[in-house]
Amino acid sequence: MKKAIPSLLMAGALAVSAGVQAATVTDSFSLGPLTTDLTTATATGNLAQFDSSLGTLTSISLILSGDSTSTTSIDNNSAQSQRFAFDSTLDWEFEVLAGSGNFVTGFTTDLAHTGGRVSLASGATLDLGTTTDNGSITLTFSGADLAQFIGTGNVGIGCNTFTGSTFNGGGGNLVANQVTSANCSGDITYTYDGTPPPVGQAPEPAAAWLIGAGLLGFVGFRARKSS
Repeated sequence: MKKAIPSLLMAGALAVSAGVQAATVTDSFSLGPLTTDLTTATATGNLAQFDSSLGTLTSISLILSGDSTSTTSIDNNSAQSQRFAFDSTLDWEFEVLAGSGNFVTGFTTDLAHTGGRVSLASGATLDLGTTTDNGSITLTFSGADLAQFIGTGNVGIGCNTFTGSTFNGGGGNLVANQVTSANCSGDITYTYDGTPPPVGQAPEPAAAWLIGAGLLGFVGFRARKSS
């Protein structure tokens, strides 16, 4: 069994040296705060394409995030008190890639809500304060989809938002006053198989250490055998 130790060390070291090829490279963008509603025309983030000189691209992970901040108040323009419920949300949608028409459904953030029915006197104003919320989605790409991310330029990600507000009750005499802003961001991770080092180039430090350890073990083994 002892005779196998040096050869195992050497084999392990060489395997690490040859196998440390998978690597990642990242990029990101951040937009905002911007007044909603966002569109691809007004809110496009750019991410660097993958440089194929690094190696062969194998997969992509793209995280798209958004957060909203909204200040809301409601006026009762009716001649009488009104009992009602109010809800307001922001739907997020992303165009991947910008200009492609490929829209991906994202998530929904809350802007304001009364938390059930409330009463508001004639001519009064209900202050719902400021609400912040956020969300994110993760998209993955592989196979033929990778080609559109390869190059030396940028890929654009369009951020789109849609505000939806509803009154339950109020007789059409209630008015919502709302100021909303949003931030949109993206983080991309390219995973690739790197190009092996040219012949004669020094291996990575970790691999070199293991190779050295293997050689020392082999030398020690030979010395013990000779004695």
